[in-house]
Amino acid sequence: LFTGMALVLGLHAAAAVREARRDAELSRAAAAGFLDVCGAADIVENRGRTVCLSGERVAIFRYGGKVSAVSNVCKHQNGPLGEGKIVGGCIVCPWHAYEYEPASGRAPAPFTERLPTFSVRVIRGRVLVNPVPHPPGTQVQPAFVDERHAHEAAS
Repeated sequence: LFTGMALVLGLHAAAAVREARRDAELSRAAAAGFLDVCGAADIVENRGRTVCLSGERVAIFRYGGKVSAVSNVCKHQNGPLGEGKIVGGCIVCPWHAYEYEPASGRAPAPFTERLPTFSVRVIRGRVLVNPVPHPPGTQVQPAFVDERHAHEAAS
């Protein structure tokens, strides 16, 4: 009986330590201004998801094991980029097929349109975005998705 109780208490203590580490990691990101917006597994590969941060709509894309975030508004006619998809390495606007690079928000040459970009982190399968945009066309390092944690956060 005592061995069983000790085992159960030990497992509870181990789970508490593990969760405390996760919470501390997410708390540090929140202190740096990042907001938890969704699970990485909630974003379909080569697709976007739109969230509203500080009154601005932001399109978050998952592609090739990475995550990037840009303004949700296409520079052509204000199309909803978050409803688009990644084709050939570029975000394609669903309205008129304008293209943008996900990490920089720049239209491929010879076009000159540029979107604001956002800093992104993926921690334990959760996507965190800093709601303060970078100037249009700023290259931002994509966050890498650890597939082990992406599915863990979805459950």
